[in-house]
Amino acid sequence: MEVDAAHPTDGSAPGVLLLSAMYGEGHRRAAQAVALALDALEPPIPHWEEDYFDFVDRRLNRLIARTYVLSVRHAPIAWRAFYRGTSQISPDSAMQRFLNSLGRHRLLEHLEKRRPRVVLNTFPTPAGVVSTLKQREKVDLPNLVVVTDYTVHSQWLHDRVDRYYVGSDDVRDGLLRRGVPPERVLATGIPVHPRFVNPPSRAQALRHLGLEDKPTVLAMAGAYGMIGGFPRIVEEVIAEDLDCQIVAVAGRDPQLRQALGQISAQGKTRLVSFGFVQEMEYLYAACDFVFGKAGGLTVTEALACQRPMLVYRPIPGQEQVNAAYIERAGAGIWVRSPEDLLGSFRRMCQDTELRDRQAMAARRIARPDAAAEIAKDVAYWHGR
Repeated sequence: MEVDAAHPTDGSAPGVLLLSAMYGEGHRRAAQAVALALDALEPPIPHWEEDYFDFVDRRLNRLIARTYVLSVRHAPIAWRAFYRGTSQISPDSAMQRFLNSLGRHRLLEHLEKRRPRVVLNTFPTPAGVVSTLKQREKVDLPNLVVVTDYTVHSQWLHDRVDRYYVGSDDVRDGLLRRGVPPERVLATGIPVHPRFVNPPSRAQALRHLGLEDKPTVLAMAGAYGMIGGFPRIVEEVIAEDLDCQIVAVAGRDPQLRQALGQISAQGKTRLVSFGFVQEMEYLYAACDFVFGKAGGLTVTEALACQRPMLVYRPIPGQEQVNAAYIERAGAGIWVRSPEDLLGSFRRMCQDTELRDRQAMAARRIARPDAAAEIAKDVAYWHGR
C-alpha cells in the first residue's frame, strides 16, 4: 500500500517523523534539536520522534545498545574492525539488504497509520529502510538524513535519500566523491539545542554551579561512560596537583558516578562530579576546555560554545575522524597515547594563549544555526 502523506486518515495534521536511535545520546539530541527548530517556525510544523529500533524489537534494541556500549568500552579494536569493514560496503550487498530489512514491515504499518509528510533520520539504518520502501513503491515521501559525525560512512549512503544535512564542507565533498548529486547535500552543520547557540556567560555558569573562578575542565566519558578506566584517568590528573577544578560527568552510568564520588582530591585540584545532566550549556559555559571523547554532538556543542577540546580515547572509527577534524582546525588537541596525556592536560590548563587561539578556531568552524537551517529546508519538503 502506498502512503499518501497528503491525506491522513486519522484526522491529525500531517507532520514530520523523526527517526533516531539510542546508540549513544547524540542521535537523539540531534533529532530533538531539529524538533525544537520545527516548533520555532511560523507556523510550526507538527512532528514526533521514534527510536527506530523499537520497530525492530524493543527488548532486542536495548540488548544491542548495551552490547554496543560494552564493545566500545572493552573491545575497541573489534569495534574499529567492524566500522572499517562496513565503511565501503555496496548498497546491493547481502549485509546492506539485511540491514535495510530490519523493522521494515512495522515501520510501514506506522507510516500507514500516522501518515507523515516527511521522514527525517538522525541514524543511518532507518534511512536505508525508508530508501528501500521508496524503491519498492511502498511509500512516496521525502527521505531526509542528518549525518551526525564529521565523516562519511557507507551506512549513511542510500539511493533514495532526497537530502543530506552534513556537518562540514569536507563531509559534503566526501559525499560528492561517493556519487551523491550535489543538489542533495547541504553543509548546514550538525544541529544542536538552541541553549548552546546562546549559552550563559562563564561568570553566570560558575555561580549557577557553585564553582570557583579558576581554570575549569569539563571531563566527560560519554552518555554511557564509554571511556574505559575513566575514574583512574581522573585520579592521575588530580595527582598532578594542578590549580584547577575538574567537573566530571558520569552520564547515565550509575557505577561511574559512584566511582567518581569516591575519588579524593586533597590538593589544589578540585573535583566536582555529576550524573546525567540536562543543563549541559552551563557546564560548557563554565569550563575552559572539554576533556574526553569526540562524539559528533559533543564536538558540535563544544564548537557552538567556543570551547576547545582535549580528546582522549575517541571511539575507533567515526570519533577518531571527529578528533582529527578538531585538531586540523586548531580547535583542540587529540592525545594519542597515555604517555602524552598528562603533559597535554597540563599545557591546556596553564597556557591561556593556547586556549584563546583554540577558542577562536572553534568559533570559525562552528555552525550553531544548523538546526534552524535544517528546519527551514524540512519546511520546504513538508510543503511540497
